[in-house]
Amino acid sequence: MSMVKVNDINMYYEIHGEGEPLILISGNGAESSQWKDMIPAFSKGYKVVPFDNRGAGRTDRPYIEYSMDMMTEDVIGLMDVLGIERAHILGASMGGMIAQNIAYLYPDRVKSLILVVTSMKNSHRVNYACKQAIKRVMDGSDPDALAEYSAVWSFPEEVLANPGAVDRIKSAMAHVLNPQTVNTFKRQNDALATFDSSGWISELTAPTLVIAGDGDIIWPQKYSGQELAKALSGSKFVSIPGAHMAYLLSAEAFQNHVVEFLTSVE
Repeated sequence: MSMVKVNDINMYYEIHGEGEPLILISGNGAESSQWKDMIPAFSKGYKVVPFDNRGAGRTDRPYIEYSMDMMTEDVIGLMDVLGIERAHILGASMGGMIAQNIAYLYPDRVKSLILVVTSMKNSHRVNYACKQAIKRVMDGSDPDALAEYSAVWSFPEEVLANPGAVDRIKSAMAHVLNPQTVNTFKRQNDALATFDSSGWISELTAPTLVIAGDGDIIWPQKYSGQELAKALSGSKFVSIPGAHMAYLLSAEAFQNHVVEFLTSVE
């Protein structure tokens, strides 16, 4: 568990295990602690490197506009500092967009790509709902708006059907180790809102696994899931239960798919 200077920020990261590097990139609003239950499985054969994106967790939260290229350079900068020339890159949600961007801008640094509950571009519908929730939190009219947005859009129907589910999810979000502020959530969201890899995704050559969540309503169907996999020649596609939170709610299946894929990459 360490801090290191990368570009204009102090960046929090961890290293677990030995072997080929496996870098874990979180999504908007998430921090590296979300991977803690998966690290034991991944670190049996790999050097696992979870970290906090700029604006989240224990990494600095500069008061500037963020971009996907900026967060891409953060990952490459971290690899440089750690002496990692090439790595397996796993990204979830916004982290999957960063992973795509790394593979496009720095193909020689990527041994394989694992794209989890992510998309080639953002959803206008979801982006509008998110911006409205951010606005209500920032103007003080509804402090819980963003937490409720995250719960309702991210979790599957069967979870939300349970009485009190949204309140329990909101409570869990409020008790993360280093809660993100609405301002830094907004800066990350603004960065991913403009991302669009649909024009160049087919140029990526790294071996790729695409993992979708059944019933994920965050991303446009045209640009995610099976359509994302189709755009990547030779990629493997799997779908697991849990909507946008599939990699956490179906953690064992997720881990098994990841490890099986990694061992298949020469």
